[in-house]
Amino acid sequence: MSMEEKHGAIWMEIEIDGVAQIAFEHYLPSIQKLHVIYEQANGTFLPYSFVPKSDSQWRLPLWSQENEKAMMPTLESAKEYLKHYAM
Repeated sequence: MSMEEKHGAIWMEIEIDGVAQIAFEHYLPSIQKLHVIYEQANGTFLPYSFVPKSDSQWRLPLWSQENEKAMMPTLESAKEYLKHYAM
């Protein structure tokens, strides 16, 4: 697991299924959300919306997942799914 600062919060890079790779990433500064879509080895897409959450252990907040796991068949359907978290 690696950690880095991303848009004012700590991002912990965690392998979703061991071989999933980030296929899409979009930061929404007006609402402080980070949308990330992972592509799994089997070709399905996992969309996640992250919000910064304070943690007493860290100087910066941590990016925390706000949605349940969802599997989508295409990148476009995964982006469509994340629109519900863009408000």
